[in-house]
Amino acid sequence: MPLDRRDFIRLTAFAALGQAVSAPGSAAADDLRVVHVLEVPTDGAKSVLYAQRAGLFRKHGIQADIEPLGSGAAIFAAVLGSSADFGSGSLFPVFAAYARGVPLRIVAPASLYSSDHSDTLMLVQKDAPIHAPRDLNGKVMGADAPNDIYVTSVRAWLDANGGDGKSLHTIELNAAQQLAALNGGRIDAAVLKPPFLTVALDSGKFRVLGKPLDVIAPRFLLSCWVASEDYIAKNADTVTGFVAGLTEAARYTNPHQDQTVDMVAGFTKQDPAQLRHGVRSITADAISLADLQRPLDFAVKAGILERTFDVSGILASSVPLTR
Repeated sequence: MPLDRRDFIRLTAFAALGQAVSAPGSAAADDLRVVHVLEVPTDGAKSVLYAQRAGLFRKHGIQADIEPLGSGAAIFAAVLGSSADFGSGSLFPVFAAYARGVPLRIVAPASLYSSDHSDTLMLVQKDAPIHAPRDLNGKVMGADAPNDIYVTSVRAWLDANGGDGKSLHTIELNAAQQLAALNGGRIDAAVLKPPFLTVALDSGKFRVLGKPLDVIAPRFLLSCWVASEDYIAKNADTVTGFVAGLTEAARYTNPHQDQTVDMVAGFTKQDPAQLRHGVRSITADAISLADLQRPLDFAVKAGILERTFDVSGILASSVPLTR
């Protein structure tokens, strides 16, 4: 169900960040195009937050109202319902939407998964009798959506390691709810990212069972920024400016992670000290078709999609590409 714009708490993130810094040559405040942006409150938000704080959006004539929303599924519904202009979330629902003819398009990359710098881990309770993937047979896992990238990869991970992926049960919960449910014993496992992953590991109550996303590929695009086809067609300059700000921010934030701690902590309501010493996510500043093709091939193999498609068709013209 589309979200009403009035239901959003405007400027939640902006208030946490403070007044944006105006870059040289930026547009006057009255000339800025206001865009409504939804982001899951995880470490992956750092680039969009930095782009607003450092005046990178303003340089392109944009004022971004950035608001947290608990799940990518809700964010995509808001974008399609015109309650938000841009939103970020997991790649698989975007694939599924495109395959069904839903007018959602990728405008920019978000988080990149890399096995040698994995920020996405499967956790179980410290004393749980779960020591191998096959021990999850018949168990319950929290997930953003029943067939999201985490659920699908965990099922395949079980199958590849002597388990039965079909026996796994899921409960729809956002990341914060998953951590609470795992702590309370209402679910048996969860795949978490920072800052929730860091909070969980620091508590000493949980342990890492493995890296289920490795079953997809050692490297691939994990999440993306989207807009509706209609919005892209009517606001080409705004889309181009938004993506340019994101791209510049990603190139800065990846090698300057420490400078993003307070921003992310304010947006996610987490302890800055925990964020500082925990594993941080990698933000892609461009998309390679290979990094899209790998998860697409996996989605078809796993039965999430009936058939493959030309992956370039899901991309808006604004997307920065690399080889």
